[in-house]
Amino acid sequence: MHDAAYPFDTANRAYQRFLSLASDHFEVLSWDNATTGRPTLITLTDIGSRDTFSIALLDSVEDRTPHALLAVTTTAALALHGPIAGRAATADYAPHLAINNPDIAATTPVALHNPTQTHVSDDGWTQVPPDIARAARTTTVDAPRVALALLDRDRARLAVIGPFATLDAADAWQPTAHRQPPADRLLLPMHAPDSPY
Repeated sequence: MHDAAYPFDTANRAYQRFLSLASDHFEVLSWDNATTGRPTLITLTDIGSRDTFSIALLDSVEDRTPHALLAVTTTAALALHGPIAGRAATADYAPHLAINNPDIAATTPVALHNPTQTHVSDDGWTQVPPDIARAARTTTVDAPRVALALLDRDRARLAVIGPFATLDAADAWQPTAHRQPPADRLLLPMHAPDSPY
């Protein structure tokens, strides 16, 4: 992760891919800050014409917010797989999970709400199909971690809080009452992904 004083993360996956692709077609020269050693400018030179231009590195944004893959079985039981860094990586895990578990009927990435915060913002809710919202149920909590799903069946959406180390901790978590819709509380197992995500 980058520090707050330098808003560009050199581990940013788009930046790394850019460098890899650019080096196939251009001479790539990186200009680094003499004090910090961080790159500040990239100069690209066309190999054939020798034309050159430069790109300033100003900032970056990374998709690394903790998510879990919500899995719905053919019997409408819910389970979570995660945490996984970023929505895209979480979505990428879905085919792997479905291939290895024929009982999975549907999946969707859901953001994990930090259990130290009691207010769930509007963007912390994930829409689910109304038929799943009506039928969804919990299952045996057989994983080392657990999460709490707040399921608003009327609006067909849910928010997931966690992970928690124990069932008691998850069950004890309460949202700020102000402006929170009525919701069913489902304690869900959170399984660690069985591949490197």
